Amino acid sequence: MTLSETFDQLDWDKIAAFVEQKQEENLHLDFKLVTNSELTNKDDKRNFARSLSGFANSSGGIIIWGIDARKNEDGIDCATAIVELTKPALMVTRLNTMTGDASSPIVDGVRHKAIINPNTIGRGVVATLVPESDAGPFMAKLGEQRYYKRSGDSFYPMEHFDLEDMFGRRQKPRLVVIVEPVKIENGVEDYKILVLNQGRAVARHAGFLLTFGNVEIKAVDSDLQNHSGINSGRPVVGWDNQIGVIHPNGIRVNIGGVSLSRLDAHKNIRLDGTIYCEGAAAAKIALEFGPPVATDPSSIESQS
Repeated sequence: MTLSETFDQLDWDKIAAFVEQKQEENLHLDFKLVTNSELTNKDDKRNFARSLSGFANSSGGIIIWGIDARKNEDGIDCATAIVELTKPALMVTRLNTMTGDASSPIVDGVRHKAIINPNTIGRGVVATLVPESDAGPFMAKLGEQRYYKRSGDSFYPMEHFDLEDMFGRRQKPRLVVIVEPVKIENGVEDYKILVLNQGRAVARHAGFLLTFGNVEIKAVDSDLQNHSGINSGRPVVGWDNQIGVIHPNGIRVNIGGVSLSRLDAHKNIRLDGTIYCEGAAAAKIALEFGPPVATDPSSIESQS
């Protein structure tokens, strides 16, 4: 079950079961108390900011506001009592207002809901869902100004190496080279070369260099360039785009066509290369094409 599904299914019976079953806090679950439903206390605001930062920078999690977690008679740190909020609906409103100010950047997809005790008039607890996100790292605001992570059942300030790793996981482009056969005529094989961005960010300053084996390049067209002359006669084609961008929208960009003649008709065509763009590490490409089959136009892909 996903965190979102767990959050959606939370009701008063499940809240009561946390205490009855002595539920322990864990990587994805945190219990908290608040001074009042209006969230006027500075420590409560900072507590929310730390939790938002910590869960978003880790694997996401759920906060239950209104459960006291402490060591019980067996020495186990777990849910020991429900401390009902007098105005949980008001606290949801305050949390919704505060969420945009509690972290930088804003964590998308945060949800809050009141869970009312059916045996009371409007009293209960509040649950907060913080989804995992790769748009971080997220700094806790509201007086904190620090980055947090979740480890075990607690939130910890992130170290320098943690931040380096988080910044390395930010949204990036990921380019795919697609080579599709077009036709075979008089021993010349025509292929078209396309690029697809399968990442989560726009690819800028993209390009590739492809070196073929067992072929002679007969012609190239569109934006594809024949670099054989500047590579000691080796069959090399390239493409370089310093102006346009490739969006991660599922649309394949047709770079151009190449016409090839095999030097040995019984051997495969080899293709080795590198594809690159701003914001992503250059990636190696390795493809191999068997004997030509004019009736099978299946494509071959190489992911960066």
